[in-house]
Amino acid sequence: MESRICWVVALRPEAQVLIERFRLAPTISSGGGFPVYCSEDGSVELVVSGPGKTSSAAAAGYLAGRNWNDGRTGGWINFGIAGSGGDDYGKLFLGNCVSSEAGSENWYPPAVWTMKNSLERRRILTVDEPTLDYPSDGTLVEMEAAGFYPTVLRAGTSEFCQVLKVVSDDPSHAMATIDKAKVIGLCHGALDQAKDWLTAFRELLEEEAMRNAEPGAFQKLLSELRFSATQQHQLRRLLQQLLALGYEGNIVASSWKDGKSCLRELREELEILRASVDGSSSGFYRG
Repeated sequence: MESRICWVVALRPEAQVLIERFRLAPTISSGGGFPVYCSEDGSVELVVSGPGKTSSAAAAGYLAGRNWNDGRTGGWINFGIAGSGGDDYGKLFLGNCVSSEAGSENWYPPAVWTMKNSLERRRILTVDEPTLDYPSDGTLVEMEAAGFYPTVLRAGTSEFCQVLKVVSDDPSHAMATIDKAKVIGLCHGALDQAKDWLTAFRELLEEEAMRNAEPGAFQKLLSELRFSATQQHQLRRLLQQLLALGYEGNIVASSWKDGKSCLRELREELEILRASVDGSSSGFYRG
């Protein structure tokens, strides 16, 4: 199973930077949808929502619907500009809490990176109208994240649903001075800051895709040995764990007389393999 990172942005200048960085091309529209861009290998997709919480939710849902059940493990990122009450112009932040000014619900994207690849985390407040009333506690203000986040949680797990915001206006940089060229420059700088984090995010996503992949021997064993529904689930998981640990044994149905004996011996093989490795983790911290 392969992975894909899906970017949801509000503004065309924000999208332009991602289109250039990841060499995205427009997809053929099915009519009535949002602009979608895709890399040649399908590992990166982008949708442009337009401003606002409702538009962001609709665009994220549209992209998720296009990719429904296509076999790829998806990661989701809402990327764009935000305002800050501090001296943060040009800095990129990762959301650790997403809130809506119009509602009481909060969402908490978990940390999924190594400490060396970490980005500073801030609360993200989604407002319905542009505002110069910046919170004094470091909270970033923008207009899309609270529409994006609960929508993509239906398409992926929370650790693979993240919000990245670059500060475009603060007390020293007026909102009125923001233009297309500044947004493009800020977003280029933001992606430079995010380089290590994005690498870690992609690697973790690929690990998840590998875990979710159906092992090659799975269908062959099902066709030749009898497994109950519960045993089928156990078989898939055992094969995934064995392959993830580098098992090189020959898995063929003729080695066992029935599904029960197959599962028993695969568990034994897994314990032997686990004992032979050093037990070190992948290095990722999941908050």
